[in-house]
Amino acid sequence: MNRSILILAEDSRCVGCEVRERGVCATLNVGQIGDMEAAVSVKRLNSGQILMLEGDSNDHVANVTVGRLKVYKSLPDGRTQLLRVLRPGDFLGAAFRDRTACTVAAITECELCILPRKALESLFERHREIEHAVMRQLEGELAEAQSRILALGRKTAMERVAGFLVDEQDHARTCGEQPDLLTLPLGRAEIGDLLGLTIETVSRCMTRLKKAGIIALEGGKSERVSVLDAGRLQELASAEAY
Repeated sequence: MNRSILILAEDSRCVGCEVRERGVCATLNVGQIGDMEAAVSVKRLNSGQILMLEGDSNDHVANVTVGRLKVYKSLPDGRTQLLRVLRPGDFLGAAFRDRTACTVAAITECELCILPRKALESLFERHREIEHAVMRQLEGELAEAQSRILALGRKTAMERVAGFLVDEQDHARTCGEQPDLLTLPLGRAEIGDLLGLTIETVSRCMTRLKKAGIIALEGGKSERVSVLDAGRLQELASAEAY
């Protein structure tokens, strides 16, 4: 590899990115990272700001580096259905579609690496590793969607809420955060929307978990959950035990 390219790449933003090992860039070497960085721009969003609107022309894809976003679809009667929460390292954008299928909005302040779709297609041709990484991300999204369908169809309300908290613990570990002290990215109404429950049902489940000594709750702008008994929470995520 050309030494000047190597030095340039090692000084780059992408090489020092904290989520590089969790995103589509994980399999790329330094030279390939430099090639991708040449086509990428950084976009910052405030909480509530829209990144993509359902039905828009699909001109760009993105990788989340900071913050969280929500993916949702609009229903004919004006309601919306929350489908997914995006976290650092997640890839978004329909790489193989001409139109966006969902709306994507920032939950918190966010930062994303934005890549024109045509540039991504060009990178696919030069670096098959990038195409493979994107396909793995899409396979992960499909598996996550299948798990959520199973939860909505077969699991009790308590199992769904416990499963949501266990998922938050898993993501906290991945990000190097404390899995026993969670700052929830969604309000209870949005958690209910994601899990197919009413806000009242989510609140009742949280209260039951608190009374059972499994979690402790702290209110505020973003609800904080201390997990006091991770083992029992994990049990509840798969089968209601009390």
